[in-house]
Formats: sequence, structure tokens, C-alpha cells
Amino acid sequence: MKKHFDVIVIGAGSVGIPTAYFCAEQGQKVLVIDELASSGQGQNKAAIGGVRATHSDPAKIQICLQSLDIFSNWKDKTGTDIGWKGGGYSFPVYREKEEMILKSVEAITEILSSQVITLPP
Repeated sequence: MKKHFDVIVIGAGSVGIPTAYFCAEQGQKVLVIDELASSGQGQNKAAIGGVRATHSDPAKIQICLQSLDIFSNWKDKTGTDIGWKGGGYSFPVYREKEEMILKSVEAITEILSSQVITLPP
């Protein structure tokens, strides 16, 4: 029996799974192929599991803001509880050079509607 797929995604990680999800949401018949037994078991498995919108690259900020919206509305949209807990990030600064880097990122991030709060020492 031959099977037909509109989209074949190679890799079931942090790029492949969302790609497959959104293709399927648009009505495409999707097949995901990965060398590992289940999704999310590759390189990103060791990540801390957070999503932040504080980057120096505007494109990354936009993607992360969209991700935050998707995750925070996941249960309402799909009925599945993924254990999402909203929160924030803290970036301690110990040297003046790091402070300058973070302040430059802060300006870009605030332009794109992500809240940044700087606390005094």
C-alpha cells in the first residue's frame, strides 16, 4: 500500500516538530522522520526549557514572542496541558562590559514590545 504525504519533515526536534504541527494545522498530511525513538530527544533535550524574547537579533525576538504566545495559549487551543508556566528571566551582570551589552539588547527588545526591567545594584 502506497502512502502519500504532502510534507515530509526530517528531524523531530525544536524545528521539525513545530514545522510539522503548523503544516498539519493547515490541512497538510505530514510525516516526521527522526533517527531517535521519540521526538525532542536530540540536541535540544539538554536545554533548560525556557523561551525568552531578549536577544540582539530582531528576528529572534519576533520568533520568541510568537513562541511565547503559542505556548501560553496551547491548552486553550488544543486542550492539552503542556505544563506551561509563564515567568521571566534574570541576567545578573558582574562587569561593566556585560552591562553595556545587555543595555544594547534592552533597547532592541523594548522596541519590539518585550518588557525589560533593569534593577540597580
